[in-house]
Amino acid sequence: MMTVTAGSVVQQHFARSIAATSCFFATEAAAVAECCRQMAERFTRGGSLFVMGEGAQASDAQHVAVEFVHPIIVGKRALPALALTSDIGVFTASGRGTSDDSFAASLRALARPIDIVLGISAAGVEPSVRRAISEARKRGLLTVLITGPVAGADRLADVELRVDDASALIVQEVSETIYHVLWELVHVFFERDDAQQLFAYLPLASVATSNTDLVSAVEASTRQKARDACALRTAMLDACGPRLAEAGHAMADRIRRQGRLLAFGNGGSATDAQDAAADCLAPPDSAWQRVPAMALTNDMGVVTAIGNDVGFDHVFSRQVIAFGRAHDVALGFSTSGASRNIVAAMTEAKSRGLLTVAMTGGDGGELARSAAVDYCFTAPSDHLPRIQEAHATAWHALLAVVQEELRS
Repeated sequence: MMTVTAGSVVQQHFARSIAATSCFFATEAAAVAECCRQMAERFTRGGSLFVMGEGAQASDAQHVAVEFVHPIIVGKRALPALALTSDIGVFTASGRGTSDDSFAASLRALARPIDIVLGISAAGVEPSVRRAISEARKRGLLTVLITGPVAGADRLADVELRVDDASALIVQEVSETIYHVLWELVHVFFERDDAQQLFAYLPLASVATSNTDLVSAVEASTRQKARDACALRTAMLDACGPRLAEAGHAMADRIRRQGRLLAFGNGGSATDAQDAAADCLAPPDSAWQRVPAMALTNDMGVVTAIGNDVGFDHVFSRQVIAFGRAHDVALGFSTSGASRNIVAAMTEAKSRGLLTVAMTGGDGGELARSAAVDYCFTAPSDHLPRIQEAHATAWHALLAVVQEELRS
């Protein structure tokens, strides 16, 4: 039987996320806008962006790289960005001598003074991130830090964007909105001649003529994006709140029976799947228990072998065949709800008795209409960054319910 607190857990998590997002952008929108300007200046000079983080923030680093390299704004330039967490061989080898040297070692080999380093942390700043930022700053790179509360008043980076919340999950959700906004609006500063086409991303672009005007316009747009993010979270809670609580109960029942979570998605949603697995295997709350989980996006050998030999539509369903067991849970992320490989994986999972849960956007797409999906949670928007942010909040609320159910 579902506990009476499951619904309140969902409500409380969404409310806290919305409050933290509103609070951060109310005070830091100007700092975010200025950071966009400084990053654009480095990109204009030929600089690259290097991103790093540990734990769930490692998947955030990969999410940032995806967004900058593969922009969803049609016709916008692909910007050079590399997640220092992507190559596990390099990462683990770099830390053999000194564990906090894993990111700094890569930067010494790859980075130039015109480049940008972005560190993402949730609770404090890990020694590996701290050391890399310190070395990069000394070499003249632009250093940016997105983090939660940090003890002490010392400034670690050139630009610091601190989210004042003790929950690592909430900090991660606000951080995702921050780096999405950085990606969305950095283009404005080196595409002024095309400003009219950016109306969806910068409503005031048409009246901005100088750098000062642009920063002010970007600040106003940043505040609006934060309001949009909060409004979408509210809409998703209103539409999906009770079902999230119900799905959390069903997932907890599977996990009690030795079930595992199999998570998957494409692009930015692939990193959402990685984040889901990390949250399960390395819980950010010390009171939470570990939950067995796998991100089916992680093994590039497997993904590319299936994609090359069988077809990309099958990269997840073939893994469901290999790994899926009747008590497992399949969690698929698709902002459109129409990704063929997600639909195929859900169909395969359902046929094998797995509990199937989907996160979608827009009208939910094929996933929302599929009999193979037990629970579909749709963020009612067509704007991918906002959808992914709402998915993060919905997933964290879902996991909080699972943990509450497992305790009781």
